[in-house]
Amino acid sequence: MRSKNHDSQPSRGRRVASASSKQPKPKKRAGRRVLPFVLLGLLALLVGLVIYISTPPTIPPPPVKPTNVSTVGTTSVADPNVSSPAGASFVRRDKVYTFLLVGTMDDYNTDTIMLGTIDSEKDTVNVLSIPRDTMVDVPAKIKKINSAYGRAGVDELCREVGEVTGIYPDFYAVVNVENFIDIVDLFGGVEFDVPYNMVHLDKDAKYSINLKKGLQTLNGKKALQMVRYRGTSQSDFGRMELQRNFLVTIAKKVVREFSVAQIKDMIPIVNKSLKTNMPVKDMIWFYLNVISSLDMDKDVQFHAMPGTTTGYYNGQSYVYLGATEMLELINQVINPYTTDITESDIHIIHLEN
Repeated sequence: MRSKNHDSQPSRGRRVASASSKQPKPKKRAGRRVLPFVLLGLLALLVGLVIYISTPPTIPPPPVKPTNVSTVGTTSVADPNVSSPAGASFVRRDKVYTFLLVGTMDDYNTDTIMLGTIDSEKDTVNVLSIPRDTMVDVPAKIKKINSAYGRAGVDELCREVGEVTGIYPDFYAVVNVENFIDIVDLFGGVEFDVPYNMVHLDKDAKYSINLKKGLQTLNGKKALQMVRYRGTSQSDFGRMELQRNFLVTIAKKVVREFSVAQIKDMIPIVNKSLKTNMPVKDMIWFYLNVISSLDMDKDVQFHAMPGTTTGYYNGQSYVYLGATEMLELINQVINPYTTDITESDIHIIHLEN
């Protein structure tokens, strides 16, 4: 009997071990049931993200003196019950967006002011340079458009641009040129044709400038010297054109050579050098739907302001806009509306003594 009992105990032990090894199986079956729901959730999140990014930008309404416009297609615009200064009514062209690109060295005066239009249907970008010394009708001693940003902020600058051109920009980007130039080193320098010798010796070596005329690769330090230089024979016109051309050159290089691996290095530069009202989602949309497919030499066109004259008022030099010539060009290349902008839709002044 003892022998039988002894033989039967291991048998019971094996049965217990065998039973215990079967216990986790129901949990595995539960895990398999949950997995499809997790995958479906991730898929739904991905689809939602794609739809979110694929949605065309919504145009923000102007905060000051909005223009009376209506909605066409996917383009959302300002309150149609609010009248423009001239009392006109405008209808926006579908898939056309306007922007203001501003360059500043001191976060006060704006040395570069460019008003542009992006046609996302035709994949074209047209940009018009506005002279920094343009006279504007403001209750200030110095009536230059380049002081609007420092005097009252970017909304005021947008308003004054709208006053003189008839176009209140949908989006703006204020670029601190000195900080933004850090991106030059990130992309290994920028090839640029320096238009003339630039020499300025300063007690502080930090502000000394010594550049030779000609095509060369500029690193960040040399690029900063160039955009700071004020000794051009063309005065502010030359400096404005130089800064504009250099910003365009940087933009072309970034678009051509951009890689996802550079994003982590670009973010700190962009954060300290760029102020914009464009959401990140819209930036991605413009990059995927317009910028990535642009031929920067053919599809992006820059235009100088036509019909300008110069003069002095109360000891300050000014640029006066010529309404007829300006509006002819605006209506040809950057007008976002279905009808022409006329002289009754703008407000420019000419004070001279």
